[in-house]
Amino acid sequence: MPTTPRRPAAQQERDRFQARRLRAAELFAVGLRQGQVARQLGVSRQSVSEWHARWQAGGPDALLSRGPTGPAPRLSDPQLGQVERALREGATANGFVGELWTLDRIAVVIERLTGVRHHPAHVWALLHHRLGWTVQRPVRRAAERDQAAIDHWVATEWPRIKANAHRRRACLIFFDESALSLTPNVRRTWAPRGRPPVLIHPFNWKRASMAAALCYGARGGGAQLCFHVQAGNYDTDTLIGVLGGLRRFLGGEKATLLWDGLSAHRSRAMRAWLNCQRHWLVVERLPAYAPDLNPVEALWSSLKAVELANLTSPTLAEVTAQAHRGIQRVRHTPHLAYSFLRHTGLSVS
Repeated sequence: MPTTPRRPAAQQERDRFQARRLRAAELFAVGLRQGQVARQLGVSRQSVSEWHARWQAGGPDALLSRGPTGPAPRLSDPQLGQVERALREGATANGFVGELWTLDRIAVVIERLTGVRHHPAHVWALLHHRLGWTVQRPVRRAAERDQAAIDHWVATEWPRIKANAHRRRACLIFFDESALSLTPNVRRTWAPRGRPPVLIHPFNWKRASMAAALCYGARGGGAQLCFHVQAGNYDTDTLIGVLGGLRRFLGGEKATLLWDGLSAHRSRAMRAWLNCQRHWLVVERLPAYAPDLNPVEALWSSLKAVELANLTSPTLAEVTAQAHRGIQRVRHTPHLAYSFLRHTGLSVS
């Protein structure tokens, strides 16, 4: 959906500088010395001296922005706003195949809308300096995702879940599973130009599974991380064993568990077992196709970006050991668990 474009980045920067100079004029007017003004605004005394001379000569109007320096841009701000609106609609909406903006494609859009032809190298400068755009990796999202249902869950179900946990004096637990294999998690790294590193690893289907539970106190306090790893895949029986270990980890504390709709979470045997655990455990379902609401997803991303990044190992045991090191890193960095939670947009307070 197109949105109202913000002011170009260069204009925003000029506005910030102008506001600082006008603030200096206010401080001059109430009698502050130049050194005091420099310290209060965090600028050099030379800059303040120049501003003071201009202020004495022409008052606050002498400190207003004089506009952009250098030659006049070929695209005016209104034209640039028109181009940005088109770019925000996406490449497909502009007649291209695939949601991919390249400098060549953007140059075509600029010429189509304004009649101004730009070299792709100049398009980069325009995007970077005037619009503040950067190269970013798109976020994948399932076509089956029901955003309205997710928004409803966040607005109504999540407050209910928190209130119930608070009433029961229970902690809130986000639970998720992920896989470990000998296939490395490829991440960017430094290397000589044109000579990317080669990751040599076994091509087999040996894999392990790991499960994590991020536990947050509904009444505040620190967060805890419970972790489990095993060879092969989880099924209902092994997950019941993991939840039994989670209860021991909590030391008898009541809990509200939030997880996704994995088939093992919904099996008849799992439902029967959960019905026998109601004295300490309440289970809530996260919305479908909404992994961004589970902070454990951010935990997996952290492990795969640090300990498991570009890791080549001949055995699963070494990969598992690295995963355990990552878990210890997170446990010894208390703010990370709440950083993962903030990434979801949810709050336990």
